[in-house]
Amino acid sequence: MTATIQRVYHVAILLFPGADLLDFTGPHGVLSHVSYNNNPVSPDHVFKITFIAAHEEITASDPVTIKRHMSIADARKELENFDVLIVPGGPLPIVQGVIDANGPEYQFIKSYINESKNEERVLMSICSGAFILASTGILAGKTATTHSLALDGLKRVCHEATKKIGGAETKIMKARYIDGGLTKSGVRIITTGGISCGFDGSLYLASLKTSESASNFAAMNNYAAGCSTEQMEIMEGRFESGDAFAIPDLYKKSSLTDLEVQELAPGVDLMSPFIPKPDSLLFFDPDVSFELPSLDFSSDDPLQIFKSLGAQQNDALPFSYGPLENLEPLDQVSTSSDGEERWTLDDPLEDLWSSQEIRKPVVGQNKIKSWERFHDRSFKEPWVPYMSEAGPRVFDAAIESGLIADLGEASLHQPAPAIRSDAVLSSLLQLALGRESLLFRYDEKTTSFRPLLDEIRVSGYTNECFRSASTGFTRYGNQLRQAKAYVCATRGSKNITAAGVGLADGIETIITALETHLSPRLTSTQTVLQLQALLDPSRLLLDRLSAVTGKAKELGNDEDLLSMLFCSMQEFEYSSHMLQTVFEQLLAHASRPWLESLEFLLGLKVSNMSISAKAQAGNDDVQSSKVPDFIHSEFAETVLEAEQSLKLLQAHEPNHLLASSHPSAGPPSLQWQFSWSDIENMQVQAQKYEFDILQALREFNTSGVPISTNSTDGMPHQPESGPEVQLDPFSLCQIDSDHPNAFEPIPSALFTIVLQALDNSHQSPIGLTRPSTSLLPTLSFQPLLAIQSRLLSHSILHLFFRTHSLRSHLRLLHSYLLFANGPFLVRLSHALFDPLLPSAAYQKRRVRASGKVGLQLGTRDTAWPPASSELRIALMGILTESYRSSPEGKVRDGIRRHHGDMPGDLSFAIRNDMADTELEKCMNKDGLEALDFLKVQYRPPKPLDVVITENVLEKYDRLSRLLLRGARVIFVVKEMMLHSRESMRGKKEFVGVVQSFKLEARHFVTTVFGHFGSCIEDLWAAFGKRLDGIEASIECYDVGRRVEGVHRLRDLHEEVLDRILAACLLRKRQELVMRLLEEILGLVLEFARRVRDAADMEERVRGLFEGFRKKVRVFVTVCRGSQDQKSVAGRSDLFDGGMRGEERGNGIWRLVSALDMNGWYMR
Repeated sequence: MTATIQRVYHVAILLFPGADLLDFTGPHGVLSHVSYNNNPVSPDHVFKITFIAAHEEITASDPVTIKRHMSIADARKELENFDVLIVPGGPLPIVQGVIDANGPEYQFIKSYINESKNEERVLMSICSGAFILASTGILAGKTATTHSLALDGLKRVCHEATKKIGGAETKIMKARYIDGGLTKSGVRIITTGGISCGFDGSLYLASLKTSESASNFAAMNNYAAGCSTEQMEIMEGRFESGDAFAIPDLYKKSSLTDLEVQELAPGVDLMSPFIPKPDSLLFFDPDVSFELPSLDFSSDDPLQIFKSLGAQQNDALPFSYGPLENLEPLDQVSTSSDGEERWTLDDPLEDLWSSQEIRKPVVGQNKIKSWERFHDRSFKEPWVPYMSEAGPRVFDAAIESGLIADLGEASLHQPAPAIRSDAVLSSLLQLALGRESLLFRYDEKTTSFRPLLDEIRVSGYTNECFRSASTGFTRYGNQLRQAKAYVCATRGSKNITAAGVGLADGIETIITALETHLSPRLTSTQTVLQLQALLDPSRLLLDRLSAVTGKAKELGNDEDLLSMLFCSMQEFEYSSHMLQTVFEQLLAHASRPWLESLEFLLGLKVSNMSISAKAQAGNDDVQSSKVPDFIHSEFAETVLEAEQSLKLLQAHEPNHLLASSHPSAGPPSLQWQFSWSDIENMQVQAQKYEFDILQALREFNTSGVPISTNSTDGMPHQPESGPEVQLDPFSLCQIDSDHPNAFEPIPSALFTIVLQALDNSHQSPIGLTRPSTSLLPTLSFQPLLAIQSRLLSHSILHLFFRTHSLRSHLRLLHSYLLFANGPFLVRLSHALFDPLLPSAAYQKRRVRASGKVGLQLGTRDTAWPPASSELRIALMGILTESYRSSPEGKVRDGIRRHHGDMPGDLSFAIRNDMADTELEKCMNKDGLEALDFLKVQYRPPKPLDVVITENVLEKYDRLSRLLLRGARVIFVVKEMMLHSRESMRGKKEFVGVVQSFKLEARHFVTTVFGHFGSCIEDLWAAFGKRLDGIEASIECYDVGRRVEGVHRLRDLHEEVLDRILAACLLRKRQELVMRLLEEILGLVLEFARRVRDAADMEERVRGLFEGFRKKVRVFVTVCRGSQDQKSVAGRSDLFDGGMRGEERGNGIWRLVSALDMNGWYMR
């Protein structure tokens, strides 16, 4: 027989940023488990699924990061290989963004639609993915559906697309899924409703590509909760009605058919319900008549009857087919042929139960045990010749007499006396329940039950058989006893943890459920075998509980305990439905205190806990190891960011909607969700909570008064008063364990589920009615936590940008620490370097000049560094006048100033952290480091210090020091032009050398620091674009939109400074290049001093010029070699949306081009 090659269909699932997680994981989960052989152990897969996306990693709307299998560019090259394309949905702004961008995702869909292929292809959309299909115009003239809340929107999009390309209108209906039929290019369009409707569409797709039986098999075993109406009719209504012909593929050939039946001659219909087989004993020829054998019942010998039957078995029986003759209607027949009166339809019915005969009491006991005794009451039953049927008395007698000594049991030669069965069963029952009895006692030393008698035998059992059975009961009782001991020890421990208490309560509930399950069934137990069968379902559960309690004793913190419970639950995912169900509820109960602490930390639940000193906003001293192993690192980061945002709101805006003690809308509780339906319900509740909060935030940000909404469902009940508890809110697993009332003695939900699991312990594994265990933490907690994080981030950004004017402070840093304010830089340069300004130095018997004075650095003949009084007088008013004349100094800038102070206490200051070597360099007034002691000081107000951190200010200070050096050198080279013209008169032999040195020095200095300034402005402009986008998001109150958090804003600020440092050659790995630059600038200052003083001109100028050219040549060579290297490490995605390609590097190629455009220094 030739084997049939089953086809594998290639499915492409298109991913884009912000796509709904369930929209593409649901169809993936359905299609990946559809097989031709309907064998979950060794499946013959029907579909091969490929995730395609434009980027290597895609972040879904929850957010969850998904890695693609293939890029869209590669998928377009293999477009003809794909049989199915699935387009998921997402929040409507995300979907609209995909359409408006007209990017690779949208182009791929259009290419798939227009691809010509000889066979049918399928294009299926999930939820709001139908909007993308509608925008292409492919839904024109067809019937489609989408999420029930977006039907009107889809209708508008289809109408607009129809007006552009022409065609009939699209009919929009509310349905689980709709098959819209084929297009002209052979593409079948399937659209589904919202979220879980993707399951139904995927099952329908499976039935199209395989068979209805394969789809029904997957639905019946895995997706009964989400099946379509037709499938539910097949699985429930039509099967229960007894309609056998409703079974799909009823007449198809069985896979177990005999090989000879399969290899029939051509022309035989294998679909017929009756297949005749030649020479088969199961079928007969209807043309051959036969007769039943005549049996002689007159003989007393029963064997004679069988002999006569055997003698006639080969004879044909006189039997023929044909109609019966002259049958009268049934209602006309009143008597039989022998005259006996018969019952007819017209006779009244007699009430059997009203008969007096049935009410007579039964006298004696019915001892009829055989047909012989039924005919003859005096018949005596013979003894049964088999010991297995003779009863326990014969077996006991055989043991006593030694007739069965050949069993190999030495103890059988001296058998122990048999004990009454009821007494033994009672003792075994107590043993199984972990209690002492007449025959068993518990030994505290060995922590095990031991029998009081050396040999115990029950009637009907050998010693060895009973010993083997009692060993199993002893192990069962020991485990139950140890579990109870763990519960008592945990509650009495001094080092008790909240998760440990939850685990102990859950184990106590399971033990109570076990006893409740066993108690009513024990009364009907009459044998040891029945007792063993009764305990078998719970034996495996006790084994796993014993292993859990053994591991729990060695664990000292909650996170390890929860991780161990999660791993235990994960072990039973594909093995035991009962154990998985029980351990799910055990994990949910043990992790409840930890989840409540998360609700307290994130503002999802009102807490009566006080904030300790360690919990002040801005403290990031958190260890990532303080979370259970099943929590992803991104999950922990989300919690920490949201927690810090909440603390900032509570500290700086206590009346805020999310920071107050009474939130306006009750969020759903953080709970484990173990089924797709529970996950979907939780997501719906979370989205409703987000919508209500956003509407309240809109009103709050407008009026500043908290608004109460009508949504109070899910609002936790809060105690009016209670003891204050010190809690570290940054420790995710530090849970308050001082509240014994936090747990119920017997949680009814866990109790009921354990009873149901024990009653249904022989069910098959639960399959795909629930997501994979590894995804449960993400699917259960991430949606709500992501929503709360977005709400808190939105509120904290509003606090920073609107209340505390973060942009104004950033502009202040840019203007005065990065010298972007031109008037400030000019005034500062003149005050420090201009030799024409009167000196601010104090001199005896000389009055200081009034008006503007300066330090005259470079031409002064007094001591350096200047005195603090001189420095204060020279720099007085520079910052204040520059600030008041700038736009930032106006009242409308939003910076709140008190008593005329500069914002952020902006002022000049002296560095007090300089090393001795640095101080020595500052003493040289002609050196490059002469002004390193001076800095512009800024202190960020709270809460802006979360974004403008000490690390950020240190980077600003490094840039400010370099730019101040540059300002001095630029001023010197300009002054050098005038001094050189006067001092070089009469020295024609050196005019050419000095003039060349002067020109090349000015070119080098102005080019280098001009490049630095250009890079700073370009990078700051890109930074400003990102800040504009963040500010715009503050005014957006749409559900599901992406909002930058506090940590992202801080990272963005640090990233732009890192890029500026790299562009200015101030990164650590650029230290050698910066040292070379400092040497070149030192040569320029030395040359300027020689020119100004006209000292040793002839001897020194040539040496200085030669050294200058040599070092500049090396500088250009080094820069040219590093221009292609990326000098900034970090999160490159921070500026991808607002920078050109050359701005992402350090732009060193522009510096090289400006310095050596014609290759002068490379000759």
